Amino acid sequence: MHRPSGAADPATDRLAAAIGRAGLTGITAKQLAASTDLPSDQVEEGLERLVAERAIARHGRGLWALSRFSSDHPASPAFRGPAWFVGEFEREFALRVAQVPTKIQFAPNEKLPVHRWWPYVQGFSAGFVEEVCRKYGAGPGATVLDPFCGSGTVPTTARRLGARGIGADLMPIAAFVARAKGTWEVDPAAFGSHVDRVLRRRGVSRIAPPFLRETARQFDPAVLRSLLRLKENVWATPEGPVRLLLQLVFASILVDSSHLKRAPCLGYTTKAGLDATTPFRLFRARARAVGQDLELLQRDRGTWGPPPEIHLESFAAVSLPEGSVDLAVTSPPYVNGMDYVMNYKIDLAWMDFVRSYDELARLRGTMVACDNIPRSVAAHHRPSPAVRDDPWVASVTREIERNVRSKGSYRRSDMAAVVAKYFDDLVPVTRAVFRALRPGARFVVVNGDSLIAGTYVPGDLIFARLATQAGFEVEAFEVVRDRRSGQRRGFRLRESVLTLRKPLRAG
Repeated sequence: MHRPSGAADPATDRLAAAIGRAGLTGITAKQLAASTDLPSDQVEEGLERLVAERAIARHGRGLWALSRFSSDHPASPAFRGPAWFVGEFEREFALRVAQVPTKIQFAPNEKLPVHRWWPYVQGFSAGFVEEVCRKYGAGPGATVLDPFCGSGTVPTTARRLGARGIGADLMPIAAFVARAKGTWEVDPAAFGSHVDRVLRRRGVSRIAPPFLRETARQFDPAVLRSLLRLKENVWATPEGPVRLLLQLVFASILVDSSHLKRAPCLGYTTKAGLDATTPFRLFRARARAVGQDLELLQRDRGTWGPPPEIHLESFAAVSLPEGSVDLAVTSPPYVNGMDYVMNYKIDLAWMDFVRSYDELARLRGTMVACDNIPRSVAAHHRPSPAVRDDPWVASVTREIERNVRSKGSYRRSDMAAVVAKYFDDLVPVTRAVFRALRPGARFVVVNGDSLIAGTYVPGDLIFARLATQAGFEVEAFEVVRDRRSGQRRGFRLRESVLTLRKPLRAG
């Protein structure tokens, strides 16, 4: 390979060639030194030259790759990117992948009644869910399902439209929030009185902080004391709908009271003005919003559907009568996407859903696979025939294995097994949804694709293929927005809406 510009420099050319061979996987400075037999200072000088020439770009965890590697200009003729898979998908299912820009992210929910009670950055917009429900006639008397319900946008929206909402999720904090957001029968005045009672008691708490080792770093001492006092007051409220809402309010102020942020992953940030009064001020403001929304909801009480049914378990284990659901809408975890346990560990610990790091690890092992699942879980997994025999899954997992081997070191040497398990985790849920839907009903899925170890993984298209093995027909596939890979910012990814249909007659 030749450098695109600059004076001849054999050492830098060797570096550029090694970076080119690494492809989209990328390579670290240490790996470059080992593969080129160049001293580390010469590697650093060569990298500086290549950066100045805009021949390379840094991405991921200190990885270098050629700047020209992108989704539109693949690294090599053998690389299969989005265009190849979309073309094959269109031919296989005799449909056209449409570009339909749609505002689908959670952000608009932050200003909507009820949905604003909990900032869930991984959710989708209530407006999108409402459009889907109205499109397919899921109004009064209908049953609407979300098998990966998260914070409950689907079942909450269904209730407001007069439908019966059902949700399931493996994450305890998500199922708790979904249940609380569907609790509307509380009298606003009574709720306000309980809020005043909770805020009235100050002083030293008798309860201990959660087990998290980072607690002292996460909270200033005065803030921590106030949070413990608030928690003790809230938990002293008699069990029932009011306490459920008070606990939701408490959970919603944890990150804002700390030196943490979610954007979308949990991380540290600098915040000014945090003091002993912060938790009490935040609690009153959030509780006031809940009270206002309860008053607003009372005006349409006659149009509500029943309280949502929220299950803290995989939907594959939920028993619903066959053909009892009129519409399913969901957004499953994306392949190699969010580690929900890590991102919500502060909520899980403070709300007493987990009481040790061992419990956090066990919970992570039950979730849909991501690149932080315990290695023993991935090692013991044996792919089902549906996943093992799918040629696209086989293709991408083989390529991931090759790229990880050629790279010499990677965050996980078992990344191919993690990806295979991810798809296997979706199979039983998809089959359970198929069984629960009435004939002719739709399953609308928001999903996306990924770039893993330099391998393009069309997670949304593979999900569609696996869904057809469960019996679904692919009715439409729409790209609603562009995303960027966290591994390689120049690589364009997508977010999509897949519409599946259960045939009127099985078989």
